[in-house]
Amino acid sequence: MAEEGPISCGAYATHDESGVQYPSKFRYLQKPVGVTAWWRKWFTVAVSYAPTKHPVPPCRAARRSSQNQDVLVIDDWYWRVKQPPLSGYNMLSQNEWGINFNGGFSYIQNASQTGPVAWILYDHLHRVGERQQLRIDDQGMIQECVFSAAAGRPIYPAMLPIFGDDQEAYKKMGTTESGLFQALHDPVRQAWREGERHTITGELLAHVCEHYQEAVCDTEVNGTVIISTVTVNMPHSGGKYPLELGGFPFNKTVGPFTKAYRDAYKDLGVPLPPDPEDPATEAAAKATPSETFGYLAHRRSDEDCVGCWAEGTWWMTGRFGWWHKNLRGDLPGKVGMGHIWANLFPGDYQKEMILMLTGHYNWRVAARVAKSRQRAYIANQGTAPWVSLPEVRTVVAFKPGVIHAAMSKAEFVQAAQGLAQVAVALGAIAAWPAVPCDSDWALTEEARKSMPRPIQHRVPWSYLNTFFQVQPFGDSLKDLQCEWPGFGFTGCLTTFQPGHNEIGRGMLAVEFHHLLNTSRAVPTQHTTLSLGATAGPPPAAGNTARQPVAYKDIVTANAESILQRLQREHMPIFWLDRLVEVQGMEGEAGQTYKRWYDRCRALQYLDLPQNERERW
Repeated sequence: MAEEGPISCGAYATHDESGVQYPSKFRYLQKPVGVTAWWRKWFTVAVSYAPTKHPVPPCRAARRSSQNQDVLVIDDWYWRVKQPPLSGYNMLSQNEWGINFNGGFSYIQNASQTGPVAWILYDHLHRVGERQQLRIDDQGMIQECVFSAAAGRPIYPAMLPIFGDDQEAYKKMGTTESGLFQALHDPVRQAWREGERHTITGELLAHVCEHYQEAVCDTEVNGTVIISTVTVNMPHSGGKYPLELGGFPFNKTVGPFTKAYRDAYKDLGVPLPPDPEDPATEAAAKATPSETFGYLAHRRSDEDCVGCWAEGTWWMTGRFGWWHKNLRGDLPGKVGMGHIWANLFPGDYQKEMILMLTGHYNWRVAARVAKSRQRAYIANQGTAPWVSLPEVRTVVAFKPGVIHAAMSKAEFVQAAQGLAQVAVALGAIAAWPAVPCDSDWALTEEARKSMPRPIQHRVPWSYLNTFFQVQPFGDSLKDLQCEWPGFGFTGCLTTFQPGHNEIGRGMLAVEFHHLLNTSRAVPTQHTTLSLGATAGPPPAAGNTARQPVAYKDIVTANAESILQRLQREHMPIFWLDRLVEVQGMEGEAGQTYKRWYDRCRALQYLDLPQNERERW
C-alpha cells in the first residue's frame, strides 16, 4: 500500500494502431460488458500473477491484491492473512451472498502460477472476448470460473439467462430450465463447505469477531471462526460437454479478440493453462495440485458475519464504529479491511461521507486535487468536472447548543430551513447542523425506551439507528456527533447551474467539523451574526421556537463584517445564536431559496409523502 492508499498499476490502449477506438476501449473485449475498468483490473492481476520469462516490473513484484477504490485499510491485514487459518488459503475474496462472488476485494497468496487460481484469473476474460449475448459482469464471470474450478469441470451458468424461458431449446437439450440450473449448480454446492470452522489461538484471538453489534464482540463458538471454503481444481471437460449442461457455448473458430488475449500471455512468455476442452490435456489438468478458496465478509444474518474480522462491509461492521480509527479507544481492532458496499444510507455522496465520518478521508489530497482548501468542500466542487463553479467562502452555522437533544426531527428540519434562508440572504454556505447523538430519533426503538441520558457512548454504538437515520463521527466518544444523511443529496450541497437558476450551497456536518479543526474558529461576539436592532438577546437553552427576523435586517447588519472578514480569512464562519425564520425574502433571494427548497430533499422533508421519508 502507498502512503495515501492502494495504488493501481498498468495503462491500456483504448484505440488500435490505426487510431480506431476499440468498442469497449479495451483490446480484449469485443463489446462493453459492465464497467471496462474492472476487466482491466482483473487482467492486470492475472498477468502479474502468471509466470513470465521477462524481467519483473515493479507492479508484478507486489503482493497480488485486487480491490476497488471503496476498500479501506482498517487494521493490519497482512498480520491476519499470514497466520492460520487464512495463511492456508490461496485466494480470499469478499462474498456477495450465499456462495456468490463480490469483485470488490480479493487477495491471492502462495498459489501456483500454473494452478487453479491462476486458471480462474486467466479464463474469466478468455470466456468473454467474442461473446455478444453476454449478460454478466466481471465479478459474475470470476464467479463462473470459481464455480468451474469447484466443480472440477468448466461450466457456463451465464448461458442460463440467454436461454431464458425458451422451452423448445430445453426440450432439444433433453432438460428443463430448472434441470439445467441444478445440473450447473448442484456440484458446486456439494463441494462448498460454508460452515468450515477453524481454531484460533494466540494474539489473533483478541482480534476476531462474528457478532459486531455486541459490546463483547466475540465469535459464535469461542476460540473458533468460520470461513466459507471450497477446494478448487484445474477444471477439465474430458472433451465432453453434454447437452444437459447447456452444450458447448463457444464457436470452435478462435476470433480476433480471443486470439489477442492469448497472444498477450504469449508476448509475456507465459504458458497458457491446459485447454479444458482438449482431451489431450486432461491428464495434465488432473495432475495439477488443488488449491483453497475462501470467502470473507460472509453475512449469515443481520447480526452474524463470518470472516469480517479479516475483511468486512460497512453494513455489517463499519456503521457500528469498528472503522472509526480514533474512537475505538482500547478496543482491539476487529476488522482488517473494509469495503464501502451495499445497504448504504440514501444520498449522492455516501462513500465520500463514510471516509470522512470514519477519519479515513485524506483532506490534504482532496485540497490538492481541488486546487484549494476551499474547493475541498462539496459546496465548491459542482456536479461535474466541466461545471465551472464560482467559489463561496463565507459559512453560516449554528452556535453550539442551539441544536439540542430535546428537539424532535421536525424541529431539527425546521431549524435547517431557517439556517438555509440565512445562508441564501448572505450568499454563504449553510453548515448543516449535526444531530445530537442523544436525540430520541437518533436511537433505536429499544434504546429510546431503556437507555439513560446522557448516554455514555461506546463502540459498538448499536443503540444508535445507523440503519438509515444517523451516522456518528467526532474526535472522541465524549464529543460524539451524528450526521443526518438527509443532507447528503447533491441538491442540498452544491449548485447545478452556476450563473443562472442558482440554488444555495451546504456543508455536511462532518465537513464543518474538519473546517473547525483546521481553522480553530470559535464563536465570539464579533463573529456572531447580527439580526438587527430589535432582535433582542438569544433565548434560553433548550428553546425550540423559531424567531422571525427580517431579510433586510440580516443583510444590512452583516454586509460590512462579511466584506472585511473575507479579506482576512480563508473561510470566515458567522455564527447564528438562535433558531430563526427569515421573513420578507423577495426577488432573487426568495427565488433562490425556493429553488433550493425544491431541489434539497432535506429542506422539503416534512412535505414529502410518508413513503418517501421512511428510511432517512
